[in-house]
Amino acid sequence: MATKTILSWEDFLAAGKEGHKSEWVDGEVIMMSPVNIRHELVLARLIAALVAFCGAHPEWLCVTSNAVFTMASGNWRCADASLFRKERFQGEIPRTKADFAPDVAFEILSPSATPSILQRKRQDYHESGVIQVWIDPDKRLVELVEPDRPLQYFQPPQSLVIGSVPGLRIELEKLLAV
Repeated sequence: MATKTILSWEDFLAAGKEGHKSEWVDGEVIMMSPVNIRHELVLARLIAALVAFCGAHPEWLCVTSNAVFTMASGNWRCADASLFRKERFQGEIPRTKADFAPDVAFEILSPSATPSILQRKRQDYHESGVIQVWIDPDKRLVELVEPDRPLQYFQPPQSLVIGSVPGLRIELEKLLAV
């Protein structure tokens, strides 16, 4: 088994490029490809729904794609959007990465994402106990992966409902209307 290089937060930031998202995966800084306008339109609608949910449920926080979370593997991941319980921060919100995985990771599939990249990210989320929401704008399909529950699929006109996040309801007709 290869030894992982340890990287400081400052070195991670220095390894990236201005305006580009990157992740720390298996000892390497991985630069993420820019996404298309459709992806960002879906993300904007998703963030609006998550902000509304957090406004009605102040025990939850949501962040966008540049927030970095630490997976059980030690990898640092940036989901397109993340939802997590406020209580996970013990005290002040850090000015760097979160030292835990999000409760829910929302990922919008991009044409540039290879099967091996997706599989490794799914594995990190699974090992970290993260609820995964995979959104495919082309197929107008949402896949929900919850630990210890059967896989679920949602399509418009359904709403995405996550059983372990009471009150969260995302109308897929609005989300995927691009």
